[in-house]
Amino acid sequence: MKQVSKKFLSGQPIIAQLISLIPNTVFDKALSETQADRYYKQMKARDHFICLFYAVLTRNSSLREVCKNITLIARKLIYVGLKRLPSRSTLSDANRKRDSRFFAALYMGLYLHYQTSLKKQLLEIGGEVDPSAVEVFDSTTITLFKDILKGAGRNAIDGKKKGGIKAFTKMNLAEGVPDFICLKAASTNENTFLKVLRLPEGGIAVFDKGFNKYRCFDQWTEHNRFFVTRLKENAHYEILEENNIEPFPDVLKDQHILLKYRYKSVSRTVTLRLITYRDPVSGEILRFLTNMMGHTAMTITLIYKNRWVIEVLFKQIKQNFELKYFLSDSENGIKSQIWVALILNLLFTLIHRRLREAEDFSTMVMVVAKNLCSYVNLQLFLTHTAEYCRAWYKKEVKKVQMEIQYSG
Repeated sequence: MKQVSKKFLSGQPIIAQLISLIPNTVFDKALSETQADRYYKQMKARDHFICLFYAVLTRNSSLREVCKNITLIARKLIYVGLKRLPSRSTLSDANRKRDSRFFAALYMGLYLHYQTSLKKQLLEIGGEVDPSAVEVFDSTTITLFKDILKGAGRNAIDGKKKGGIKAFTKMNLAEGVPDFICLKAASTNENTFLKVLRLPEGGIAVFDKGFNKYRCFDQWTEHNRFFVTRLKENAHYEILEENNIEPFPDVLKDQHILLKYRYKSVSRTVTLRLITYRDPVSGEILRFLTNMMGHTAMTITLIYKNRWVIEVLFKQIKQNFELKYFLSDSENGIKSQIWVALILNLLFTLIHRRLREAEDFSTMVMVVAKNLCSYVNLQLFLTHTAEYCRAWYKKEVKKVQMEIQYSG
């Protein structure tokens, strides 16, 4: 029994085990690149990160709550390098003033460090295409409590509208975590994201029809970049050729089309492929637009079908990490908190992969958040929970009945 108990013990609390997954070299590089400690005497970048890391994971909704809770577990945080207990005013100033680019650099450094470990063929796409060549991108909007960043949609009747942040996100289909994130005001048009998107040569971009921009499609075709998207309902095109659709009964049409667009007042054209597909379950008719001329029509439909994984990613981040209550009313502080949520998602995804998905992702996050000060070896416990339970029940428990004595 003693040997089994020791097997599950760790020399560090769970919160320290999590933060230990961030190598000092990665942290120091982000610190150096952004000069995040310059002009800061009281709250250094590491202390600031630890506070936000704890706050987001445990869903603290106010600075007062964060500071008091961290004070209670301060001794446990010595393991991760906490140098000074935070005060509410100091933490508030750090959220407002420390550039959120530090947390962005930390996320990208972690992503590059663990990129090989994250690679995994998540979904089957017909065998013609390597999932690691497919880049899925989309945007999601995070509603804010006040008009800090311009919100999307029409103004309310009273003229007031809550602000919002739109997170333009790209992820590799074989990795399952974002490899590019751009945070903009919610009112930002999707097409502006294509200006900053960098697609590798031979890569395949998959996105919704809201990102349609014919000039970009033309450039990608010229430079050996590929894409799969849906055709807009109001698109005007000319049919050039009808292709053979056998042996795919759900593929109704496979056509080469000519799309016209204007660029700098000059009329231009681009030749693309249009596939009309009927969903066998819902019966819905879908039209896919692509410049992948040599692949089967079914491969094109499967590539687009796998676009749903990024919607799952957005749902996973919003449900498991605190993005409803922000600890700052400044744009910089809000972006910093979002980046910390993304860092947490990356670390838990890494653990999930190491466990070979032995535990449900949301359950894993919830268990960790409620037991951050436990000295149990997290990964060993999650993979051998049944063994841990058997060891616990072997312990002899004596029932003691309390006697109440009455004095006469």
